[in-house]
Amino acid sequence: MSDEDDLVVRLDVDEEVESAVYRESTEDALAWTLNVSIGMIVAGSLLGLWFGILLFAADPQDVLENPLFADENTATVNGQVLSALDDENYTGGDPVEGVRILLLNMDDEPTSHSAFTDRDGRFSMENVPQESFILKISEEGHRVVRTTFIPGDQAVLSLTLTPGEGEPIEEDLRKDTNLESAVLLASVVASLTIVSALFGFVGATEARRGKHYRRTQYLCGLALFSRGGIFIGPLLILVGMGMLSATKRHFEDVDDNE
Repeated sequence: MSDEDDLVVRLDVDEEVESAVYRESTEDALAWTLNVSIGMIVAGSLLGLWFGILLFAADPQDVLENPLFADENTATVNGQVLSALDDENYTGGDPVEGVRILLLNMDDEPTSHSAFTDRDGRFSMENVPQESFILKISEEGHRVVRTTFIPGDQAVLSLTLTPGEGEPIEEDLRKDTNLESAVLLASVVASLTIVSALFGFVGATEARRGKHYRRTQYLCGLALFSRGGIFIGPLLILVGMGMLSATKRHFEDVDDNE
């Protein structure tokens, strides 16, 4: 074979190198995006977990049962005693002076708290524990007044003396605090917050495994309810979910054409 007939094989080295570099850079970018998205999901879930633990720690029942606070919650009881209105004679509504006000505990036993009304019918008792008491007025010639209340719930107690005999006039001014329901609700919310955060950790693990894309997104979506930092945690998880959508090809159940 002559020199002119020599077979020459040429390789386009530059094109092959560029293709390899492109594939490598694409894979690096995909791995970086995946790692960042997983990091955001984990960070948002951690905030949710922390928020749920704080909700348990701030249980109001624990605060109320703490002996450090049991005896320190006191209030001043202020009130006024007026005579009952008489629609027929157009009388009444006048302040009653010199009436003894006595506080009873819920066992109907006298306490150390008592007072007398002044000429304006007003009275005041300081440093009364904020628990249920029965305020009793027993004035000769008038019906007995028994008012159940919690000091501090009302700024001023307005009491009426009614002439005559008969059954005591009883009134319950205590507000429905629904404390037990509030404690239960707070515990349920805290539990759901922690469970939602755990879904986020499972979703991050699924993203790392790279097997089921939709399952991963569903788990991360449930983690949005963890409410870590009110909106910061869910925002981090949401951004992580958005970045995961850019790494679909990492998951085995996603076709390259999707």
